[in-house]
Amino acid sequence: MKNQEVTITNKRIQLKNTKGMLNNGIVMDVVAKPITREFCNIVGSSRGDILDIGFGLGYSANNFDTIGVKSYTCIEINKQIYETACNWAKDKDNVTIILGDWIDIIPTLDKKFDGIFMDTYEDSNYSKFEEYAKLVSKENCCLSIWEYPEFKNSELLNLRKIFFKPGLYELKLKSFHEIGWTYFVAGEFRKDKWFESKNILSKELCNTLIKENKDLVIHEDVERVVDGIPHKRIWNKVDLKYNSEFEQVLNKTLFSGFKPVDIKNIRCWFVSYKENELYDRRVETIKGLPLNDEEQFSTTYDFNLNDDYEGGDIEIYDIWLKNDRETYSLVRPKVGECLIYKPYQHITQKKVTKNTKYQILVMVKNKDLKKNLI
Repeated sequence: MKNQEVTITNKRIQLKNTKGMLNNGIVMDVVAKPITREFCNIVGSSRGDILDIGFGLGYSANNFDTIGVKSYTCIEINKQIYETACNWAKDKDNVTIILGDWIDIIPTLDKKFDGIFMDTYEDSNYSKFEEYAKLVSKENCCLSIWEYPEFKNSELLNLRKIFFKPGLYELKLKSFHEIGWTYFVAGEFRKDKWFESKNILSKELCNTLIKENKDLVIHEDVERVVDGIPHKRIWNKVDLKYNSEFEQVLNKTLFSGFKPVDIKNIRCWFVSYKENELYDRRVETIKGLPLNDEEQFSTTYDFNLNDDYEGGDIEIYDIWLKNDRETYSLVRPKVGECLIYKPYQHITQKKVTKNTKYQILVMVKNKDLKKNLI
């Protein structure tokens, strides 16, 4: 519909020349509004940088704006709709509207996104979109396409059915729409993420935690082989000095669904990596102990405290049983960001090449979670 004229009302976009067109040339109808809202809640859950393919009636744009995403970029192929989008965006500093076909525009973008939503009309390249989306996706980017279940195996998708009341809509749809979505993990769009991430700590608190602990760490340089897999660590660590503000932040965010947690009763390590130090293949689980045992570790919270170092990226693998050294998520967390993963996943802390990296590792056991449940 690149060069086709359309009629735009507050309830519908329709091609002026509808002969032989899908749905009588109706490009978008008000019936899509509640469905689009659910798409946006999923894609925009990170509140990060969002890419939207197709502005339409602005339903997705308005939803992302309401959610409060960091930035919104839209690629719109039709000039009339593009002009409408530009008018909508004129007072929004975090919005970019681009005229063109996504298949031409995406390879030229120098930005990567936390969420991507795609909904186009009679697009001959529809099934190719996932491959192009890889070019502009951050790790854990959420991708959702209006008809995703039509061309991707449903077993490889997260699925949610959205039901709505039948109405006197000219655009006839089923009484429900099935939303499918995936996450960009280790170079592919997959059903599951290998880790979660949350911005938790302020820069000021990070600096305080560094100051309180950096001179207390004890150096370790150890290498051993477990089940034929070499594990090497060169790092510096100490039990975290108690900080009431850090405890309060954890209880208000990560542990908000539990009774207040006393961090003195759970494992909290302050860790530093100086130049040429690393940790290859870290695993927290206690060998020989079932994953549901009271004493087994259940979740690791990995806080990054600074960014004035080079190197030191983190490789997060799926599960250690696969022993796959080629497939992993490569992450460089921001100051105050917390990575959340399972203790049975292999984690490699790559070599720091300049300055010192500081982090806090909080490791929770099954008994800690049960004990603190409300």
